[in-house]
Amino acid sequence: MFFEWYNFSIFSFIELFTLVNTKKIINNLILNILIFINIMKIKILLFFLLIISCSDSSFKEELDEWKSKRYNALFAEDGYLNLAGLFLLESGSYTMGSSDLNDFIFPSDFPEKLGVLNIIDSVVSFEYLIEVNYKDSISIKKTSYHINDKNVYFSWKTFRWYIHSDPGVMSIRLRDLRHPMLDEKLKIDFFQPNKNLVFNGKFIKYDLIKFQRTNNIIGATFSEQIPGIIKFKIKNKEFSLEPTIAPSGNFFIVFADETNGKETYGGGRFLYVNPPDNNGNVLINFNKAYNPPCVFSSFTTCPLPSAFNTLDISINAGEKMYNGKLYSSIYE
Repeated sequence: MFFEWYNFSIFSFIELFTLVNTKKIINNLILNILIFINIMKIKILLFFLLIISCSDSSFKEELDEWKSKRYNALFAEDGYLNLAGLFLLESGSYTMGSSDLNDFIFPSDFPEKLGVLNIIDSVVSFEYLIEVNYKDSISIKKTSYHINDKNVYFSWKTFRWYIHSDPGVMSIRLRDLRHPMLDEKLKIDFFQPNKNLVFNGKFIKYDLIKFQRTNNIIGATFSEQIPGIIKFKIKNKEFSLEPTIAPSGNFFIVFADETNGKETYGGGRFLYVNPPDNNGNVLINFNKAYNPPCVFSSFTTCPLPSAFNTLDISINAGEKMYNGKLYSSIYE
């Protein structure tokens, strides 16, 4: 009986323990089984830790890539750090130049009298007293075009300007492509990456598109289209946000939370969300919440969060308040 069981042993102890009694064999067998079980537990634990580590690494890499794109976009030619002026427009006639006697006072690099801008109905006319570059190609002193032509811009020395339209605001936007502060390193602080502040949400389309009056940082009000509502839960409490649709097709959200005015900018933050799938599912990653351009420059027209998009909870993710020098301060 002993030898039948012994031959059956998965460890083939015949060659190693021919003189060991049955009790010792059983004890060794039990010990080996326990060791095997513990080793398997450790391997399983290490396997899951590896999966978690890979997931965390992928999450951080994707977030770092987004941060890099965000940072580089600020320094781009069409970014917000090279802004050198913002001059609000309506129909009428405006003088431009560096003299205080002008309607629009350009930086001191410009002549005292640069020229005159006229807006009549939908026609824009510029008459300059010096030659300026038109679209970086030809020198001109005079030109007219339709106000909806967004491809027209002028340049002189390191400066570029054009008619710019934001919701509710029309202006001349002036840039200095060699802005003195562009050589300085911009420091943007973030909360620690937090996977717990990535939520699955549900987009519910409104039967009729909602039109909402939105305020911006310079006191203007404009109308926005709201296609629906995004619902999601944080710690079993339901929250809702109303997005607009960006030109890219993504949802754009201006939201406020209880960190505003403390850890984050008092005027709220921005967030993009990919469009919903066929079932209305969306992913809300608050780690990608970022500051409006108003924190870097006063030559901006940032929208403010609506009462509906004000969350009664702290969102400790994404960009923190910018505490550096305003890039617009050089030209103010």
